[in-house]
Parts: sequence; structure tokens; C-alpha cells
Amino acid sequence: CTRVTIGGNTINYIGDCGTKTASLETVKLVINSTLSTPDAEYMTMDLSNFYLGTPLDRPEFVRIKLSVIPQEVIDAYGLDKYAYNGWVYFIITKGMYGLKQAGKLANELLATRLFGQGYYQCATTPGLWRHKWRPVIFALIVDDFGVQYTGRQHANHLLEALSENYEVTTDWTGTKFSGINLKWDYLKRTCRLTMDGYIHDVRTRFGHPDPIKPQHSPHKHREIVYGAKAQLIADDIDDSPPLDAAGIKKVQGIVGCILYYARAVDNKLLCTVRAIGMKQASATQHTLDACNLLLDYLAT
Repeated sequence: CTRVTIGGNTINYIGDCGTKTASLETVKLVINSTLSTPDAEYMTMDLSNFYLGTPLDRPEFVRIKLSVIPQEVIDAYGLDKYAYNGWVYFIITKGMYGLKQAGKLANELLATRLFGQGYYQCATTPGLWRHKWRPVIFALIVDDFGVQYTGRQHANHLLEALSENYEVTTDWTGTKFSGINLKWDYLKRTCRLTMDGYIHDVRTRFGHPDPIKPQHSPHKHREIVYGAKAQLIADDIDDSPPLDAAGIKKVQGIVGCILYYARAVDNKLLCTVRAIGMKQASATQHTLDACNLLLDYLAT
């Protein structure tokens, strides 16, 4: 099985490549709306090969070395006669992985197809979609749909509208969306958000061992000065040695991973992540120690 990816960084596409997508805040608002709407339920849908097959607004061109193409493919398509100085040139007329404009064009085509079925994107909230009269709203992130519906027949209408042009995978329990695990309790009107296994994967990626002792604070606390009328914040004097390029990259990677986790499921971490993030460009050993303490807390 071979997947061809285009070098989008080498294509000079002068049009707009931005695609409207739902924010985490919008996703959570749809979840809250589901819990607060009588008889509403939540399900997810995923489109297969969303980018592939979308007609381009202009053709693109790509070349591939003949030496990297399997001989059976060369023989099947007679590529030898098309080779020039060891390269084979192709014209691209439909969406492929790596194209800058593929996401935007696929999204616009989806919008056109859904509009004919009565669905539209809210003007002031990117990635939030509604139907003209059906009790269906959904948050869209690329090709993932987080759908709130009241009455399964209305959710089936959306499913049928998408199935006309796409291969659709559904999860009627709505237990995962955008990497977030959702545990629904419609009777108590609660939904618990977690990211199962995420912290383990982050710690494995950065080679972080299990903490020797439990850590119950995400950051180092200030010493309490007993008897003082005011607890003043001491100056942060960091005289530890600066990190090399690899160390700085590690700090930046940890901050990026934990920032998404904090925004998605544990906003208590945001204060700590912000404090570390402000120093990541010129990180020191003290900054790395703060990252390790944060990972110890998350492991605990």
C-alpha cells in the first residue's frame, strides 16, 4: 500500500488556504447544550478519505523519481516512455495529502453539498453548523462531526446526506471526539471529559520516569512566611545554566503537549503551563526542572 503525499511547501498557491474549524470551546458548548436540552443526545461521525477526490480549482504538477516507483507500477502504466532525466511528471486535478488548498476546497464542497440538504455554518461561530428547522447542531473539526440531535430520525437525515458522497463511520454512543473521551450520563445530565492514555504517551515520548514519590502540586509552591502581615512574592532569580537546542526543543514539546491537554480536560494546569511557556524560548535547567515537576504531578 503506497500513500503519495505532495510537498505542499514547494507549491506557490496564492489563494486563501484557511479552513474554518470548531474550537475546543465550541465543542464543549455543544456538549453542554446536549446536556441542557430535553431529550437531546450526542453522537459522532467521521468521513473517510475526506480530502481525496475533491476537484481542485486549478491543476497542480508533481514529479517523482522513476527509481523510487515499484517496477510493477512502472510496467502496469508504461511509465518508462514518460520518464525524462530520471523523473516522471504528473498532473493533479483532485485533492491529495499535502496540498495547501486541499482542506479548504474539501470543506467548501462539503458546505455546498450540505446546504442543499438544509444545513449551514453559523456566520459568527466557525465550525458550528445547524439545520434550517431540524433539531440538529454539530461541531466540525476537519472531517469529524460532534452531533447534538433530538430524535434519531433527524440524525439519520444528516447521515444520509453525508452518505450520498462520503464513506461515513458513526458512533451512536458519542464516546470520543477530537481525541477527548466522553462519558455521558443523561439522567444526571453530566459528561466527564478525559484523555485516556494521553499523559502516559507524553511521558513515554519524553522519557519521563515514574516519580519516586507522589507529587500533588503542578508547580513549586512559595514558602509561607509565618507572622508576616502580607505574603510577598519573591523575585524569580534563575541563575541555572541555559539549555542547549535539544533541551529547549524538549521544553517546547512538553509545553505544547500539556497545553492541549489543559485546554481540553484540565484547566487547572493552565497557570503552570503559561508560566513555563513564557520562558521556553530561553529555557534553563530551572525551566526543565519545572517541566519534570509538572510531569510528576500528572503521573501522580
